[in-house]
Amino acid sequence: MKTIFTIAMEVLTIFISLASETIQLKEIASFKEHRPTAVAVSQEGRIFTNLPYSSYSSDSHSNSVLEIFEDGSQMPFPNENWNQKGFTLNTADSHFINVQSLTIDAQNDLWVLDTGSPKRQGVIEGGARLIQIDLATNQLVGIITIDSTILSEKSYLNDVRIDKSQSFAYITDSVDGGILVINLNSGQQKRVLQNTYPKNDIQKTLTIEGISLEDAANFYATDGIAYDSHNEAIYFQYRPFSGSTALMKIDTKALNDFTLSQKQMEEQLHLVRHTVITDGVTFKNGYLYLTDLERNAITRYNPETNELIEVTSNDKISWPDSIDFDSEGNLYFTTAQFHRLPGLNNGVDVQKGDFKIYKVPMSNKSKTAFKLKFAPHIGLTSLEDGMFINHAGQNPIAQIQFIASQGFKGIEDNFMKIRPVEQQMAIAQELEKNAMQLGSFVHNTTTWQDATLVSEPSEVREIILKEIKETVEVAKRVNGKYLTLLSGKSHPTLERQYQKANFIENLRVIAKEAEKAGLILGLEAINGKEFPGTFITKVTDAYEIVKAVNSPSIKLTFDMYHIQIENGNIINNFDRTFDEIAYIHMADNPGRSEPGTGEMNFVNILKHIYKSGYKGFIDMEHVNSISGKKGEQRVLEIYKDINDKL
Repeated sequence: MKTIFTIAMEVLTIFISLASETIQLKEIASFKEHRPTAVAVSQEGRIFTNLPYSSYSSDSHSNSVLEIFEDGSQMPFPNENWNQKGFTLNTADSHFINVQSLTIDAQNDLWVLDTGSPKRQGVIEGGARLIQIDLATNQLVGIITIDSTILSEKSYLNDVRIDKSQSFAYITDSVDGGILVINLNSGQQKRVLQNTYPKNDIQKTLTIEGISLEDAANFYATDGIAYDSHNEAIYFQYRPFSGSTALMKIDTKALNDFTLSQKQMEEQLHLVRHTVITDGVTFKNGYLYLTDLERNAITRYNPETNELIEVTSNDKISWPDSIDFDSEGNLYFTTAQFHRLPGLNNGVDVQKGDFKIYKVPMSNKSKTAFKLKFAPHIGLTSLEDGMFINHAGQNPIAQIQFIASQGFKGIEDNFMKIRPVEQQMAIAQELEKNAMQLGSFVHNTTTWQDATLVSEPSEVREIILKEIKETVEVAKRVNGKYLTLLSGKSHPTLERQYQKANFIENLRVIAKEAEKAGLILGLEAINGKEFPGTFITKVTDAYEIVKAVNSPSIKLTFDMYHIQIENGNIINNFDRTFDEIAYIHMADNPGRSEPGTGEMNFVNILKHIYKSGYKGFIDMEHVNSISGKKGEQRVLEIYKDINDKL
């Protein structure tokens, strides 16, 4: 493809095919005064938005980030304190200033982009930040302060995308332009592609609903940005409010290389084609979705065919600002009515109705909308025994694609830690491409069958530190957060009380490293009948240990198969241990096969779990009782039937 500096620009007419049917809009939330500029939907269907404290905001502005509930009600997120005014360097870890955008990464963490510029009056020291929040706990993970050396006083950070597989963030600046690149591991930061745009770029005065944006003609800026995880590329427009429709693309490999000069970077930038004037863009399932400001519409671009089509249009879609999708493929967007601001209308605010967040139903009808986060495995007892290998084959990538096509939101893989690095990275990319997550994988793959964790801490510290540090590296590579922790065997000579004391102290060592990396290890009790000599066989003992360790990174794996064998009384034990459960494993007993093959009433059990409000994964950690495609199809039918009864 020719670069933007060698291509001969021509006057191009944009042809947009109309959608074949009218798609109904569903109102999700409404705002009378303050404009939502971004929407982000988690894998569990939680909806988040932000309301900037910008130059057009009144002094009544109170909340910066909100969670939106099914009934349209709203709650300050992550709490009221974060949304109160009063930022100082001492409160940088507890107060927003002016939030312009937010996004959810492949690990299901929320990233909040704070411009650090209250009412757009200039970036204050330490105020421009990227804030990471764990949606499993609603707790702060970390804050990255944007380096003042790559900002000007008038900088206004606009949109952000996160590449978890390579640990980079990409941010646009709607005043100074270009893209800010942040290495999330090293902390390195830079601004690239500033004032870089196609030669002879076609521009015009942007007019929306009869309102001219002539005053924006000299507004040099980058605004929306999209990340294509499959092809490792970034899409964006430069100067859209100056009337430019040029869609550009650059590989993340070039963006992430801090040794490239500005000229070398520019040589990697490509003009894709002229599209529409857009404010928000996102990449989903091989397509680029763009808000279409001039047509009150959402459009979709196919990079394979170069085709641009209209997904939906409606008079209600008044300045669509931001787009996101839920796990079922439904589209969400905000309406901000920026063209109706007083500054563009002779000082008169011509707001028309409330600002909205809408949902556009676009679900793939072949998928099941599972109410619980069931996660089939791609390796239970070996690397080769994936749950759907007869449908998808041995390749884990093909297995993930099949699992995604059935509507599942994640996978489990006991053997992720011992897979080749290249395969780990490919799995992570495929999960992100399909808006899926990794459920759990085993942490202590080398020590789970010996007495390491119950031995004297001074004797095994080096071993356990080495093992957790290896796990941290794998977790970063695969965007994993949840690990299965097995107790290992009992010590042959130590009394059990001493072993328990050792176990707790050793887990605290592991916990320190896990907390730094934002990981959660679930201690799993496994039955002593099949695994003789195991130290922790009962969930009651596991719960006691977890409570004693007292760390947010050491929790409980609630494995129903093992608990049924050792403790029984699944529902009662679930309720008693609920506060420490990180995730759930399920299989029927006897036989460790799919639900309905043994003595456990999984319809009642899963109904209870669903009503409890549990939002984590339920790993399908069982074999199939019937071999071949027939058995795999039966598993699918069983889970769909259970889902219908929840």
